[in-house]
Amino acid sequence: FTSSMATYGFGDNNPPFSENTPQFPMDPYGIAKLACEMDIKIAGEQHGLEWCILRPHNVYGDKQNIWDKYRNVLGIWMYYILNDQPITIFGDGSQRRAFSYIDDSLEPLWNAAVKKKASKQIINLGGTKDYSINDCAIILKDVVQEDTGKRPQTVLLEKRHEVHTAVPTWQKSIDILGFEHKTSLKDGLAKMWEWAKQQP
Repeated sequence: FTSSMATYGFGDNNPPFSENTPQFPMDPYGIAKLACEMDIKIAGEQHGLEWCILRPHNVYGDKQNIWDKYRNVLGIWMYYILNDQPITIFGDGSQRRAFSYIDDSLEPLWNAAVKKKASKQIINLGGTKDYSINDCAIILKDVVQEDTGKRPQTVLLEKRHEVHTAVPTWQKSIDILGFEHKTSLKDGLAKMWEWAKQQP
């Protein structure tokens, strides 16, 4: 089951969030994901089902939904740029997030379903390097400028209700699922940008 880092929320948590960090989701999305996690574990106990719960951290890349303003921030920004709009940052942009390129995550996702040692495990997937939102914006603007010669603008919006620093531990994804962080954020964004330009 692909859960989410949103299940950690904030509460008394101090990042990085390990798989044993108490969960205090602070939005409906995180609450729904946590409810599914609880249901899966109970079903496993009642019916002897095999399960593995993954908590990915901001997976991005080709074929991501860039048209939904509630999806991953990197895709949202690309949509804005393609529509000649400035990218938006809520608050001061110091919020920190970990990102994983989709191609680095696919084999670990498969391994979670087939490797015996993944059974009945909860695993943070990827996210071995974290960035501030400001850093992400700079990297994407560099990618776009190198391609088009134009540098996108940024608009700062009022701070919103969100976790400031959502950074995971990631060793279990390496040890159990074979995760490898092969793709830098700039290289991943460059690949995603080439794909995004071809979209309607």
